[in-house]
Amino acid sequence: MIRPSPHIRRPMRAHRRRRLAAAASAVALAAVTAGCAGEGGGSGDGSVLTVTTGSIGDNDVANFNPFSSEPLQATNGWIYEPLFFFNGVQAGDVKPWLGQTYEWSEDGTSLTITVRSDVTWNDGEPFTAEDVAYTFGVVAGNESLNSYGLPIESARAQDESTVVLTFSESALAQEYYILGKQKIVPEHVWSEIPDNDKATVLNENPVGTGAWAVDSVEPTTMVLRARDDYYVEGLPHFDTVRFRSFSDNNAANAAITDGSIDWGGTYIPQAEKNYLSKDEYFDLVNIPIATAFLIPNAQEGPTADADVRHALSAALDRDFMNQNVYGGVNEPAHPSGLLLPNLESVADPDLADAQFETGEDAVAEHLTSAGYTRNEDGDWTRDGEQLSLELSIVSGWSDYISMADMARQQLAEVGIELTVNAVSYQEWTDLRNRGEFELVLDSAGFTPDPRAYYYNLLSSNLARPIGEESPEGNYGRYENEAVDEALRAIAQTTEVEEQLPHYYEIQRLFMEDMPLIPLFAAQNMMEFNGNNVTGYPTNENPYASPAIWLDPDGGWVAARLEPVE
Repeated sequence: MIRPSPHIRRPMRAHRRRRLAAAASAVALAAVTAGCAGEGGGSGDGSVLTVTTGSIGDNDVANFNPFSSEPLQATNGWIYEPLFFFNGVQAGDVKPWLGQTYEWSEDGTSLTITVRSDVTWNDGEPFTAEDVAYTFGVVAGNESLNSYGLPIESARAQDESTVVLTFSESALAQEYYILGKQKIVPEHVWSEIPDNDKATVLNENPVGTGAWAVDSVEPTTMVLRARDDYYVEGLPHFDTVRFRSFSDNNAANAAITDGSIDWGGTYIPQAEKNYLSKDEYFDLVNIPIATAFLIPNAQEGPTADADVRHALSAALDRDFMNQNVYGGVNEPAHPSGLLLPNLESVADPDLADAQFETGEDAVAEHLTSAGYTRNEDGDWTRDGEQLSLELSIVSGWSDYISMADMARQQLAEVGIELTVNAVSYQEWTDLRNRGEFELVLDSAGFTPDPRAYYYNLLSSNLARPIGEESPEGNYGRYENEAVDEALRAIAQTTEVEEQLPHYYEIQRLFMEDMPLIPLFAAQNMMEFNGNNVTGYPTNENPYASPAIWLDPDGGWVAARLEPVE
C-alpha cells in the first residue's frame, strides 16, 4: 500500500500513514465531545497512554468515517475493526479479529466467513453477520466507497454468524483487503445515512466494535477511553489513550525525547545520540514494512514516458541519500520494486543480482530515446523546452525534505531541472490521491501479502481518472495489461508454485517500465518509552508491526500494550 511515511504513513493502504487529518470537504469543528465512552473503561489501572504519529498539524475536525480517505488516526483498528489481523511484518501470520474462520471456493469467486457471536457495538447493540453483509453490500453498490477495487457481486448473511461473499472474478489476490483491511460498520447506524453522504459524513460519534471509544477531540489532542465491555477479556490494558499532534517533526521529536510520549512514530536524526542516549529505558524498534519511492505520473506529463522514468532513476545516488539522511540503516531497494527480504518467497532468482542503471551515460541513453537533446548549457530539451519536473512533498517531513533536496541536486548535475513543492499534508494527500502531480515522494507496501503488494502498486483497477480520488494505491495511474493479466493469474490459485511465474513476469515488467522509482526500504522508526509502556512488538517478538500509524495494526497493538508496574 502506498505509504504513510516515516511520520505518518499509509499505506497505499496505506498509508503510507493514516494521519490525524480530516476530509477536505468536512466542516471544521473546534472541539467535539462524544458521549459513547464507558464510565469505567478497560481493565487498566487508570493509566494513560500518550502517543503521537508525528508532524500532522492541527487536528480540528472530528472525522471518524471509515469510508473517508483521511479519517482520524484512531478510526481504523482502534474504533472500527476488520475481520482478521494480517501481521504486517510476518507473511502468513493471520489471526481472528471480528471473524473466526474463512474458506474460499476453489475458483476464488466465493468466500464464506464465520464471525464472532460475543461482540457488541459500543452503543450496546449486538454485532452480527448482517453487519458484515451490509458493509460489503454498501461497498459493492458505491464505487466511491470501494477503495480497494473489490469485484463484489453480492454479500449475504446465511445466519447470525455466517456470511457469504461472491465475486465477479477470482478475488484470491485481494484476500488481504477483503479480510484484513475493510472495516465493518453497524447496519443500524449507517443504513440511516444516505448513500451519497456515506463518503463525506464526519461521523463525529463513531459506533464501532473496537477496544476504544471517543472521549474528546480538540485541535492538538484527541482522547480515547477504553471500553469496559470489549469482547477480548483483559484488553485493553490502558484506560485512556491521548493522541497528540504537532506542527512539525521538530516539535514532535522534542516531546518524544523529553519522555512526554510513550509511543511515537517519527524520524529522529542520529537516533542513538538524540533519543536512545537520553534514557536507558527508551527503546527504538525499526522493522521495514515498505519501500520509499519516487512516484511518477504515468498518465500525463514528461514522466508518462518510461524512458524519462528510467533516466530519473539512473541520475539518483540512493546510497548517498540513505547515508546522509538515515545513517545508512535502511536496506537497499531492488530494481523490481519488491520489498525484500519480507517478500523474498516470490522473488525471481534470476534477478537476484539485478542492479539499477546509474550514471550520466544511462541518463543520456534514455533521454535521447525519449526525443530529448542536450543543449550547450548541459540541459536536456525537447521541442525547445527544458526537461523540468515538480516534486511534491509534505512541508513538515524533514527527512523527505532532505531527500528531495538531494534529488534536486543530483538531477541538476545531469541537466534535469527539479523543483520541490512543499505543501501541507492535506494538500499533498489531495494531489497524490487525485493524480494531480508530476512526482511525489512516498512509500508503499505495508502488507505481508505479495499479492496485495503488487496489486496496490500496479493494478489498473485502482487507476482512476486523474482528478478522481484513488486513496488506496497506484497513485501514478500506471496501466499495463500484461501486469493486470499476471495479477489475474495469481488470483486464480492459492498454490505458490503456480503463482511464481506470474510474480516473475511482474518483476521483469516493472524493471522494463519503472512505473515507480524505488529508493530504499522506508524508514520505520517507532519510539517506545519503556518507563511507562511494555508489551510492544520488537524484532525478537514481531507479533505485529510496531507502526502506530499503520492501518489497522496500530489498533491491534494499542489494545495489547501494558503500563509498566
